[in-house]
Amino acid sequence: MKICCLYRFFSRAAIIAVLCLFALASSSLAGEKASANRIDIDLSRMSATMVYSMVFQMVTEPEKFVGKRVKMKGAFSSYYDEAVDRRFFGCVIKDALACCSQGLAFETATPRKYPKEYPSEGSSITIIGTFEYEKEEDGIGYPIIKKAILSR
Repeated sequence: MKICCLYRFFSRAAIIAVLCLFALASSSLAGEKASANRIDIDLSRMSATMVYSMVFQMVTEPEKFVGKRVKMKGAFSSYYDEAVDRRFFGCVIKDALACCSQGLAFETATPRKYPKEYPSEGSSITIIGTFEYEKEEDGIGYPIIKKAILSR
């Protein structure tokens, strides 16, 4: 009789342990999916003054933000630099008084053809991507949002 009770106890404990392992495994997978969709800095929810201040800080102290996922809304802008034979794309935000603007360059996650697959200049856009800091050969660098998802 005692062996039967012990058997039931250990079999129930084994079942509970297996269920706990499944729960832990599924929660860690959910955590991995959530981290891929996480936004570390959501500029789209901040006031114009806060956005301007945050972007200013990101431009002047980029090392603090490298690797962070950023979401921002602003106006689409592009610039062709003949010296490096490269077109740069940007998301530009004006401050609360609309007198000054700050912006960040971005590269889309998937290549697009310009101008056909980009919005028109000044159009409202939202980008979500990873903040990086690119250094040129001369040591000068610039902040850029990489692997950006661009929506209008």
